[in-house]
Amino acid sequence: MPPPQNIAIGDHTLDLFRELLIDPRGAIVPLRPRAWLVLKFLAHRAGSVVSKNELLAEVWGDSVVTEDSLVQAIGDIRRALGTSGRMALRTLPRRGYMLVAADDRTDTVVPQRTAATSSTSLGDRLRTEASQRFVGRDVELGQLRDAISKSPPPTPLYFVHGPGGIGKTTLLERLRTEAVAGGIGFVTFDAAGIPPKPDALTAAITGALELDAARGLETLASSRLASKRNILAIDSFEHLEPVSSWVRDTLLPSLPSQVTVVLAGRQPPDSRWTAHPLWCTGMHCISLDSLSRAESARLLEAHDVAEGFRAAILGLCHGHPLALVMLAAEVRRLDHIPQGLGPDLVRELTGRCVAQAPTPLHRAALEACALALTTTVPLLSDVVDAASAAMLFEWLAAQDYVKASPHGLQPHELVRVAIDEELRWRDPQTSRALQHAINRHLILRLREGRDISRTAVELQFLGRHSPLMQRYFDYSTLGSVMVGPATEADASGIACLRDAALPPAERAMFDHWRGHSATRTLVARHRDNKVCGVTVILRLDQLDDRSAAVDPVVDAARRALGDALHDPGGATVSLISRFNIPEGERRGPNPAMNALQMCHSTLWATEPNLRFYVVVAVHPDHFAPLLEGTGFQRMSGCDLVVNDLPMGCFVHDWQTEPWLDWRERAIDRPPS
Repeated sequence: MPPPQNIAIGDHTLDLFRELLIDPRGAIVPLRPRAWLVLKFLAHRAGSVVSKNELLAEVWGDSVVTEDSLVQAIGDIRRALGTSGRMALRTLPRRGYMLVAADDRTDTVVPQRTAATSSTSLGDRLRTEASQRFVGRDVELGQLRDAISKSPPPTPLYFVHGPGGIGKTTLLERLRTEAVAGGIGFVTFDAAGIPPKPDALTAAITGALELDAARGLETLASSRLASKRNILAIDSFEHLEPVSSWVRDTLLPSLPSQVTVVLAGRQPPDSRWTAHPLWCTGMHCISLDSLSRAESARLLEAHDVAEGFRAAILGLCHGHPLALVMLAAEVRRLDHIPQGLGPDLVRELTGRCVAQAPTPLHRAALEACALALTTTVPLLSDVVDAASAAMLFEWLAAQDYVKASPHGLQPHELVRVAIDEELRWRDPQTSRALQHAINRHLILRLREGRDISRTAVELQFLGRHSPLMQRYFDYSTLGSVMVGPATEADASGIACLRDAALPPAERAMFDHWRGHSATRTLVARHRDNKVCGVTVILRLDQLDDRSAAVDPVVDAARRALGDALHDPGGATVSLISRFNIPEGERRGPNPAMNALQMCHSTLWATEPNLRFYVVVAVHPDHFAPLLEGTGFQRMSGCDLVVNDLPMGCFVHDWQTEPWLDWRERAIDRPPS
C-alpha cells in the first residue's frame, strides 16, 4: 500500500509531504535526487517487493544506465537511514527490494480524532503549527466546510483552482484539520507524485484504504469510503491532465455516494467539465486569488514579522501568499527590510534566492536552472563549470525552492520567473550568452540522439519569452503530448482526426498519400497513449511529375521549387509536411498542434542531408507570422482553396542556411 505522508523507518522519519528524510534530532538528511526518487517510489510500495526493472524504469526512464546506478542509490539510502534503519530496506535476491516501515503511523487516511488529541508524529506537530498560521480564505473555506458540515453536502465535487503558490495546498490542509476534528475520514494525494495513469491512481486510492488493488475500482463500493463520510482530496491536479477524462468519466462516478471529492489545480475546469452531463450541476468551483491587505497583514503577524516591517512587504507582494511567506522569512533572518527593497517583487524574490548562493559559480548555476526547463549535471558541466558541476547540482537540489523530477531539477515557477527576469534586466549580455550555451548543450544532445523528444521540448522552452512564440505555443502544456511513428493500432484514431478536420477532397488526398512509399506518418499522443494528432510527410525528391500531379498542393510546391528540387547526385533530401491535423482548434494554442510543430523542428535538426522543407499550412495567413518570422518563405503560386479550406506553402532551404546557424539566429532574433 502507498505510505502515509509520514512514516517511520528505524529512528528516521520519511516526510513525503515535504519530500524530506529527517533524523532523530529533527535535522534533514541530504539525499541525491535519484536516491530520493528511489526511496519515494519504494515508500509508495511499502511492504511490497519492487523489482530492479521497475525502479530503473521509474527513476532512470529518461536515460540509459546500468544496475550499478541503482545499487549506488540503494547504498546512499542505507547510509542515510543509519544503523537502525538499514534493515528496513531489504534486498531480496533475484527479486528486488522492499521497504518495511517501522510502524503503522498514518495520516493519509485519518481515523476519528478530537481536536484535543496530541501529536503523535512529526507531521502532526508541523500541521498543528501550520494551522496556527492559517489566515484569511474565509469565503473559500466556508464553501468547503459544506463538504464536512452538511449531510449530504450540496455538491459531490469541489474544484479549487489558482496559480502556483496562491495557497491551494494550505487550504486543503486546513480542511483536513477540521475534517479530522469532526471525525470525517480524509484521503489526500499530491498528484505530482503519482504517474498520470488510471492504474496508478487507482492503486494509490485502493492502497491507502488497504483494499485489494487487483479488483480495481470495483472494491471501492464496499470499502470504508462507503461506510461513513469521507473526503477524497487530490492536489496538483494539473499533473493528471493526461487522464482527466478517465477521472471525470470513470473514477469519480464509481466512488461511493458518501464521498465528497476536492480537486485542486492551477487551471480552472474547462468545458469538458462544465458542460459535462454529470458535472455541469454537480460541481462547485472555487477560485483562489491574492489575499486582501488585511489578510496579508495577519499572515505576516502569524509569521512573526514585526509590525514596523509589514507595510513595506505588503506593498511589495500584492497579497501573493508564497511571496509573503518568502519575504517574511528573509526579514526574520535579517531583522530589517533588505537593502534595495523596491516596488518590483521579482527583484526581491531573486535577491532572496541569490543571497543563498555562496559564490559566483553557485549564482551562475541558479541562473542556468532558471533559464533551462530542467537542470542536469551535464548541463551545468557544459554551461557553468565542468569541475564543479556535480557539487553545484547537489547544492541546487538542497534548496527549498527546487524540486527533483525524473528529468532533472526544476525551480518553483515563481522563483524561475524572478531569477530569469532579473538577469535579463540586469545583465542582458550574460543572459544572452547563457541562453546560447544552453542552446548548444541541447543541440549536441539532440544530434547525439539522446532522448530526442524530451530535448525538443527543452529547446522549445528556451523561446518562451518571444511574444511571437507565445501567440502560437501553450507553454503551460509543453511536454504533455509526444510524437512518434504511427502504428497499426493508431488507425482508428487517425481516421477520426481525418474525418473531423478535412473536407472530402482533402480526405481523398490524405488516404492516397498514407499508402504511398514516399510517405512517413507520425502521430501525437497524450500520456495515456491516446492519439491526438497526425502529420503526413512526403519525400518530394522521390516523386515524379505524374505522381505529384494527383495532388494540386504537392504539384504546386514542386512547380514552385522547379529545377532546384532535382539533385543529380541524389545526395540531398527534400520533404513536405502535407498534413498536420491536431484534435481541436488548430489556430489557438493547442498542445497537440504544438507537439506536431516541434516534431517538424526536430526533423530539421536530425534529417541527414536535408535541403528543402515545405510546410503546408491550413489558414496560411494565420500561420504566416510564425513561419515567416522563423525564416520560412511563402511560396508563390501555392495558395489554394480546397472545399472552402484555404491552404498555402512555406519553404526553407537548409543547405543555404544550415540548422545550426538557423537555431543560433533564432535565439538572437528580437521578439516581435
